[in-house]
Amino acid sequence: MADQPLGEKLIKKGFWLYFFAYLIGPAWYLVRVIVSNSVSVADVGILYTILWLVWLLNVYNDLWLTESLQYFLPRYRVKKQFNYIKTSIYLSLAVQIFTAIIIALFLWLGAPWLSIHYFHSPTAVIILKYFCFYFLWINLFQVLQNIFIAFQDTFSSQFMDFIRMRSVVIFTILFFFTGKQSIERYSLNRVLWLFAWIIIASIIFYRKYRKNLLQWTIVFEKPMLKEYIKYALWSFLALNVFSLFWQAILQITIVMIWPDAAGYYTNFLSLFGITTIIIWPIMGIIFPIVSELVSKKDTKKLSLLFDFFYTYFSVFSLSLAVFFIVLWPQLALVFFWHKFVFSGTLLSRSAIFIIFNILFWFNFGVLAGLWKIKERVKILLITTVLTVIITVWAIPILWVYGAILWFSVSQLLLFILSYRILNKTTKIHIHRGFVIKNIIFISILWSIIWYIKWNIFIFDDLQRYNNLLKMIALGMCFYIVFAGFNYKKVLELKNEIRNIKKR
Repeated sequence: MADQPLGEKLIKKGFWLYFFAYLIGPAWYLVRVIVSNSVSVADVGILYTILWLVWLLNVYNDLWLTESLQYFLPRYRVKKQFNYIKTSIYLSLAVQIFTAIIIALFLWLGAPWLSIHYFHSPTAVIILKYFCFYFLWINLFQVLQNIFIAFQDTFSSQFMDFIRMRSVVIFTILFFFTGKQSIERYSLNRVLWLFAWIIIASIIFYRKYRKNLLQWTIVFEKPMLKEYIKYALWSFLALNVFSLFWQAILQITIVMIWPDAAGYYTNFLSLFGITTIIIWPIMGIIFPIVSELVSKKDTKKLSLLFDFFYTYFSVFSLSLAVFFIVLWPQLALVFFWHKFVFSGTLLSRSAIFIIFNILFWFNFGVLAGLWKIKERVKILLITTVLTVIITVWAIPILWVYGAILWFSVSQLLLFILSYRILNKTTKIHIHRGFVIKNIIFISILWSIIWYIKWNIFIFDDLQRYNNLLKMIALGMCFYIVFAGFNYKKVLELKNEIRNIKKR
């Protein structure tokens, strides 16, 4: 938590975030590709809908005390309130374990009923019971990971996730090539390796922090606990509403138009989320950095952070959005074979909204660091109510297109509402000239690619590997030209890195 230039902090800590993200990200997609190509569309819908259900239940596991960790641990460390650090960590772990056991027990007992009346498949019983254990262990894993993130220890937090996902990939591939392809085995694979890596994460945590934690003492001071729990409750409400929003469309889809549509929709979400491999890593450090800067009352660095993100990430996210609009059939074919090309069609209808998705996530991270958690709840509540009402109305009329339509519009609404609040707190200055010239450049370049793509790619399942290599080569060529077009900004970043190395 030493005073550092903002560029140094983002580059040094961001390096490990991106290094492991590029190793972890493809693993998620490789697992989904293998599963999608070895079981039915309905089974894909069941497996990933259960995963989403577990994520939804995860909201209730700790009353969101783990987000409080990310907010308060940097503040306690800046103020040298070390006993508060120990108290908050132990409090979060205790609540996490208690609530996770209760929720997992209810899920286990309700699995037979849910499989028939909710998932419309007897196969779902055993999968749900496997994921009861997954639910118990993922909560403990996330608490440890959040502690590392709060202290801006980006290497440890990402290293743990990297090891876990690589293990899942290895055994998924093993099941695929040995003919043991079933959603039961794929589910059990996730559960067992998560348990193994919780043990490893605990060892890393113990070795790094045991001396300090043994020296400090647990204190139950009313002002500290009141403030900590108050933030946690508002965060809990925010994530609760957000989870309902994010889950509403998928759950309404599977209930109203059965698992096949959910299979197409969940793979659409997977394609839509490809940008998280590139953009999301930096989000992991935004929240604790904002909390630290607010504690130090360093408004200058805070303003620089806003300007940097809005100027450069908006342009970069636009380039990714247009990439998806132009190459959606090839993306769907490469990742999920011909039977899921319809997921690519859905992507093409909503790709432009990727820009607002990325920016609203940044806004929410900043609002959390500024203690504007009540405002987040209001934004999410408005969007969720509209999502449920309009999705229930739209799906019977437009089928799965209705789900995509409102999913896209909701990203825009979340951005507008969060931006209005953030802009009142700190004025955001966007370099308009830089943004406008890049919009024109991106539009021209991708228009050219649109007209020549059918001469480059072969729309055939047997050509997936060749199409993937061509897509990677095309993307690299685009971003080399893109970097050349913005060479002055690239040189500024290069000089900043050189200055960091000299310090």
